Amino acid sequence: MTEDRSGRTDTIPLSRGDLRWVFPEVRDPGTVRGALSEADVQVRALARHLGVLPGGAGGGLEFHRVEGIVVAGLFGAAEAEGLTFTAELYFPRRCPWDLRWGPPWEVTAEVMAVCDQVRECGGHILAEKAGTFTTPLEAAGGLVEATAWLLDRGVTEPPASWRSRDDARCRGATP
Repeated sequence: MTEDRSGRTDTIPLSRGDLRWVFPEVRDPGTVRGALSEADVQVRALARHLGVLPGGAGGGLEFHRVEGIVVAGLFGAAEAEGLTFTAELYFPRRCPWDLRWGPPWEVTAEVMAVCDQVRECGGHILAEKAGTFTTPLEAAGGLVEATAWLLDRGVTEPPASWRSRDDARCRGATP
């Protein structure tokens, strides 16, 4: 569990969370949970490949719930050698007062290099994939595709190769 300015954020492993936090009217929870479990396995496989120990970033999919806001999403990450591989499934809201639930649900995945310049800019997205889905099962399937995409990128290209790309550095900045 971590604290932030907007309230307490609970981080709950997929295995201990409630699908209704993301899909309040899910009709086939077993099938959706099965797909999400597959995505969880792929995040863990990527973390192992990168040498990330379970329990930190790379510990699998987690629900993130912010205290005081009825909202949740599923997130997974693996970080190594200045790179972050992330996948997330959430329902978008326009502002904190927007209390709509999905559909739609959005799934995003990205490979990001942490900026190593003196004035850190936050990072540089090197590859990304996104999709919008109208049913819980489609959204869970989209997360499976996104985590498979991340796993493929993490296994086929070593971190040093990602870090050596031109778009991994700030343009015009000097170290």
